Amino acid sequence: MDKALSAAEKAKLEGKYLRGPIAEELENSAEAFSGPATGVLKFHGVYQQDDRDLRKQGTKQYTAMVRVGVPGGVLTAGQYLTLDRLADLGDGSIRITTRQDVQYHYVPKARLRELMRELNNSYLTTLAACGDVVRNVTSCPAPFQSEERRELQPLVAFISRSLKPKTTAYYEIWIEGEQAVSAEAPEGTVEPLYGATYLPRKFKIGFAFPGDNTTDIYSNDVGIVPEFEGGRLSGFTILAGGGMGQSAGVKASHPRLADPICSIGPEREELLEVVAAIVAIHRDFGNRSNRKLARLKYVMDAWGVEKFKQELEARVGRELAPPKALTWRRANDYLGWHRQGADENGRLLWFLGIPVISGRVKDFDESGAGERRLRGGIRAAVERYGLEVRLTCQQNLYLSGIRDCDRFAVSALLREHGVMEAAELPPVLRHAMACPALPTCGQAITESERMMPALAAEIQAALNAAGLRNDIVHVRTTGCPNGCARPYTAEVGIVGASINMYTVYLGASPLGDRLGTVFAQNVKRGEIVSLLRPVFERYKEARRQSEGFGDFCHRTGVEALRELAVLTAA
Repeated sequence: MDKALSAAEKAKLEGKYLRGPIAEELENSAEAFSGPATGVLKFHGVYQQDDRDLRKQGTKQYTAMVRVGVPGGVLTAGQYLTLDRLADLGDGSIRITTRQDVQYHYVPKARLRELMRELNNSYLTTLAACGDVVRNVTSCPAPFQSEERRELQPLVAFISRSLKPKTTAYYEIWIEGEQAVSAEAPEGTVEPLYGATYLPRKFKIGFAFPGDNTTDIYSNDVGIVPEFEGGRLSGFTILAGGGMGQSAGVKASHPRLADPICSIGPEREELLEVVAAIVAIHRDFGNRSNRKLARLKYVMDAWGVEKFKQELEARVGRELAPPKALTWRRANDYLGWHRQGADENGRLLWFLGIPVISGRVKDFDESGAGERRLRGGIRAAVERYGLEVRLTCQQNLYLSGIRDCDRFAVSALLREHGVMEAAELPPVLRHAMACPALPTCGQAITESERMMPALAAEIQAALNAAGLRNDIVHVRTTGCPNGCARPYTAEVGIVGASINMYTVYLGASPLGDRLGTVFAQNVKRGEIVSLLRPVFERYKEARRQSEGFGDFCHRTGVEALRELAVLTAA
């Protein structure tokens, strides 16, 4: 255990089980929350932010980013329409995150309670969408109708519900309101799993369907892969110790892929027992004096898999079977039209995967793809046809439950709003991911979302020139090394390092089971594509049959690729 608690740990203790001074400060007319309040607000899914563009001009305008957890990414038509309506309390956009959450930006403090109450009325919550707790539990949301797929979403909901904080602070503050002003924890308040200081840092759990790594399972603190025999659930393979984040200037911090730990039986109670025990290991052994080294992955680094498994077995009181071998067949979202199955009357159903550039659902964009009234088009389709909406970990969405007789009408309606189908977008832009970065994120060093469309177009032009027009190369950008868009598992990862400067990573697996390697550091934004161009050309010349770009770079090695770039520049 660490000897000295960090300031963040002390603030959690003083927050009285996530109450702090939030309720009192909601009653005053100040534009911003105090420091003690903002530390606790994170657990309620709220980050106070100021516009970084305005800050440069000498003005600070405080608003909130609000994150709504959506376990497994599944939303009813009514829930989606509520989310769409509430977007007007912020900047008019719905942002799909890389963990199937929804984010609102520019929400004024005075409208927060209204937002929370409306979400609660639709059985949605922001509780634990941020903060040092188990966050939104992710899963592949593809709505294929099979016995195996049907068993997954109830498990996701069960794990998510079971690992939520037990404090009643959220409901006192946001739903009951005036009853919470005392900010005192009721007598007998406990957190049976978390304790008074919760976890050392955030904790991420993801499910992946066998063979289908669309959720980037290795990037999670805990990864869960169900096993099936004869169409029935037969057990789970458990992974632990993954995480993307690293901190600028902290050499010991780094991205890490999760390790397979064990296999367990199919009962959901055993699954919860094992996952909760791993959460407790993080609680008890995570670094509470240095938040930059506080994730579970650093415990795994220090212990190794064998010691970690021994500790886990000691906590559950029995030996755990070795993990099963995992094989992956795909990692791309199911974009475009797909047969879903049949309704209760045997009629054919479809779902449509819609690419959302950087996850931003709005009625305009700067992608160069023309005017896209994406928000209005999706809203119209959901309202008219009662469609379920499913959010993906790659910032896209699926419209599901489309009857065969409505398929062409849905397509026409979306086209009326300028919503393009996946095949109409160039491959790089179609599969790219980006974090918000500037101007809203306080951690951002440089641009990400705002530069992505132009950068994607430049990379696509370089691929076209190399004769690779139709090849898929996965590009992900972030405005800082925290890696929220998971650039370290992208074939081309572009990570903000300084103002208008980036670190470029190459060689990650297109299936998400291998990290990329640093290819070049401190690359100016305008030099990224010229650096990549000779690598694309060599890939065209020397790749093996069906070899992906990331696999080619890994096989060739970054040293050889660096030499190639230098020779070309010379």
